[in-house]
Amino acid sequence: MKISHKAQIAAALMFGAMLLIAASIAWANAQVSAAVEQRRHSARIASALNDLRMVSFEYLLNHRERARLQEKAVWDRLNILVSQYGAGDDISTKTLASLRENLQASHQLFLEVESVHSQGVPDDEIQRRFEAQLSSRLLVLQQRSLVDAAEMIEDAGMRIDATQHQVVIVTASGLGLMAVITGASMWIFRRDVLGPIARLEQATRELTAGNWAVELNANTNDELGEMARRFDAMTRALRDSFTRLELANRELVSLNSELESFSYSVSHDLRSPLRSMDGFSLALLEDHGDKLDDEARDSLQRIRGASQRMGRLIDELLGLARVTRAELRIQEVDISAMAREVAADLTRTQPDRQVRWEIEDGIRVQADRALIQIAMQNLLDNAWKFTGNTADAVIRVGQRFENGERICFVSDNGAGFDMAYADRLFGAFQRLHHESEFPGTGVGLAIVQRVLRRHGWPLWAKAALGAGATFSFRLQERTHERGQ
Repeated sequence: MKISHKAQIAAALMFGAMLLIAASIAWANAQVSAAVEQRRHSARIASALNDLRMVSFEYLLNHRERARLQEKAVWDRLNILVSQYGAGDDISTKTLASLRENLQASHQLFLEVESVHSQGVPDDEIQRRFEAQLSSRLLVLQQRSLVDAAEMIEDAGMRIDATQHQVVIVTASGLGLMAVITGASMWIFRRDVLGPIARLEQATRELTAGNWAVELNANTNDELGEMARRFDAMTRALRDSFTRLELANRELVSLNSELESFSYSVSHDLRSPLRSMDGFSLALLEDHGDKLDDEARDSLQRIRGASQRMGRLIDELLGLARVTRAELRIQEVDISAMAREVAADLTRTQPDRQVRWEIEDGIRVQADRALIQIAMQNLLDNAWKFTGNTADAVIRVGQRFENGERICFVSDNGAGFDMAYADRLFGAFQRLHHESEFPGTGVGLAIVQRVLRRHGWPLWAKAALGAGATFSFRLQERTHERGQ
């Protein structure tokens, strides 16, 4: 059974118990309210009976017309009160019937007393004895009626006490049921949720520690059981992946060794023929240049230029390889000071150029100083190069904040480029301008992208033809090298 279904069942049971308690309390409240109202009604009946007894007693003593009229008024009020008395239990029903019977009999006796008094002779002894007998029976019946009213009041109080006792029993039973449901739910929660979670946590700890053989082997059909089975599938996939990764690492070590050998070969074996080509071409021009025509000298110059360009390409390739393989050494780097140093060097190379440098202060990051030096050198070299034909050239280095993130940028107002070819911008040997216009190898921006990627800093560019270019990268502080 799913954990969600178990939770729904537990919630339904708990809700049912709460509804049972609420219904019992509502029923008990209605019963208590009815009993309280009956007790109040019984008290009003008792009060009316007491009034009836007093006016009857007054009439029997004085035979005044006012007392007779008061008795009639109290009798009418009693009839209304008795008729309005609500239904109760069997005891109160019997008591009410007895009360009605006694009231009817006492009223008949009062009428008989009234009739005897109105028709008899005042000094007749027999009449006085008969009237005294009727009066005695009348007072006895009225006293019985008062006793019945008192019993009705007591019965209402007993009903209140019994109902409150039932409420206590039902509430205690409901709370006990809720306690049982809560205890059972906690036990099931510990068994089916907390236990599997604890085992899953322990398994993840072991997995983090390097124990790739850990498995949960869950046999339940709930959500955690499904999660455990997926965890086991993940660990098996990780074991397979790390096995393949181990083989790939071994191949990578072999490839790195071959790459080192190739780099050494490129650095030494290929440079020697290039230097020979350049040197012999130069010697030929110096020693026999006067014997050659213009076309031959131009060909030798082309040979020298090609060999030198080949040498630069080799240097760029080796630099690109070193950037990719170099180990990061993270420290605080002042990009503002670094940019000013590069700007000063570029200005010294061409002191006749008029370029306005705008470098913001306080751009500091945690990064590898050597690699960031390479990246800033290439970005500022590009800005310097592509503003070569721009009057009032401006090169800016600064930072801005967007959505709480710090972004560093290098911008210029130089030649720019068409954004339709922006996807080729960071590829090695990809050029968006002809070499005759802006010389270069086309590797600089590829190196910049790899340096920033090693730091986890995304790089992008915005430009327009003839309106300059802006290269931006998002700064993210880091203390360890990110896996590629």
